[in-house]
Amino acid sequence: MPNSRESRSPVPTRLAVLLLVVGALFALDASLNLSVVYKFWPVLVATMAVGLMGIFLKGNARLPMFLAAGVYLLCFSGLALFCNFTSWTAMADLWPLFIAFLGAAFVALFCFQRSRPVCLLAGLLLVSVSVVFFLTLNVSGRLWWTSFLLAGLSILVTEAAKWGSR
Repeated sequence: MPNSRESRSPVPTRLAVLLLVVGALFALDASLNLSVVYKFWPVLVATMAVGLMGIFLKGNARLPMFLAAGVYLLCFSGLALFCNFTSWTAMADLWPLFIAFLGAAFVALFCFQRSRPVCLLAGLLLVSVSVVFFLTLNVSGRLWWTSFLLAGLSILVTEAAKWGSR
């Protein structure tokens, strides 16, 4: 018969410690009137994102949705942390990053599941679209032609990945 200490999962204990630490930080922030800890809420989202990626990497099923959601949420939490310490008005210029985050999720899927070069193509095209939106809307409207260059490069990289996997 296995020992009861060996069969227990460490997850509830880790979660309890995390909640105690977060609660203590919020209590300290509220009692000292600092109003600083609330700016770090994206760290909790990043923790969840790393957990989702860990489920993908250590899980038996290796469902791609865990990796994609983890990568997207990790990227978003970085952007939210940036905006918390600068200004959320910067989002008017940074919105194309949401498209790039989706592209990063597809590229991560390709990196962990080499059998799907279409993920690399989709990811690179989404990142390219994001770069084009950023350049044309924030730098100069005369840079629209970069969309053709970036789309062509995305297709060439995908074709090279197909040949490299054979």
